[in-house]
Amino acid sequence: MDQVFPSDKNISIPEAACSVCGSGGALPLSQALLMNTILENSQDTIYVKDLDSKFIMNSKAHACQFNLNNSAEMTGKCDFDYFPVEFAERSLREEQEIIRTGIPLIGHVEKLEVEPGKYMWFSASKYPLYDEQGNIIGTWGTSRNITSLKETQEALAQANEDLKQMSRLDELSGLYNRRYFYEVLQESVRNYDACLSGESRSLTDSFCLVALDIDHFKAVNDNHGHADGDEAIRHIGNLLRDNCRSTDTVFRVGGDEYVILLLSTGISAARIQSERIRKAVEASPLMLRGEPYRLTVSIGVSCYDEYNDLNEFVRGADNRLYHSKRHGRNRVT
Repeated sequence: MDQVFPSDKNISIPEAACSVCGSGGALPLSQALLMNTILENSQDTIYVKDLDSKFIMNSKAHACQFNLNNSAEMTGKCDFDYFPVEFAERSLREEQEIIRTGIPLIGHVEKLEVEPGKYMWFSASKYPLYDEQGNIIGTWGTSRNITSLKETQEALAQANEDLKQMSRLDELSGLYNRRYFYEVLQESVRNYDACLSGESRSLTDSFCLVALDIDHFKAVNDNHGHADGDEAIRHIGNLLRDNCRSTDTVFRVGGDEYVILLLSTGISAARIQSERIRKAVEASPLMLRGEPYRLTVSIGVSCYDEYNDLNEFVRGADNRLYHSKRHGRNRVT
């Protein structure tokens, strides 16, 4: 064994031997033998520190963590000899607080960067160390490597986030879908009402909705087929993405219908943005088998300040969209 439990240290150890009951009766074990068995065979790291947070005793697993053959090599050293400064400073603060208060730290998750971009995770518990008179003379603790568990948890969390993101997307266009549109819209209304509670409303604090669809889209499907119709939907979706601001959110809500949510935007600015989008679509024909196919969109714009009712707000943008279509298409209302 690398390290014998030090009987001359001022650490409280009952004099009576303990026993383990087996089929042959009680087997007496000395405290030293029991402690050394634990220190040599535990897969968790175990350590004992003095009042200055220097190591008095370490398990074999703890020494192996630093590629040491003999755990006694760690005696008299501290975390600053083995860990990054930030990690060691945090550990020192924790241990000095335990010494001051006598309150243990249980199941604390520690993250350690072992090399750039590579981390290990530990579940650590730290306790006050008492002498026979009940005085705190240091700390002791254990830690378990939970890196595999954390990596599994993070992978699962990422997979769940990916699924959540996928559930928000329209498969054909890659834009956000109808269901997510209503989630974002309701959240926008809540945020808007909360920000303006008790304050006078201004156009710059409001938000607008742009509803649009592709003019004569049925003719694209009828004359060219549904595959080309799908290309048209993707083409318009890409143009909307490219010509919207980073604060705008674009959705495909069905068929050839799209909506754009413009946050912190009044009706005048929304009309200007919508006209810019209309012109971008008109100037960017869809290429079908090497031939340009001109597409246009009709657009309706509503501002939440005009309605203060979610359903009427959406209906207002739709009504203005159909006004554009009835009055010649390729225009903004």
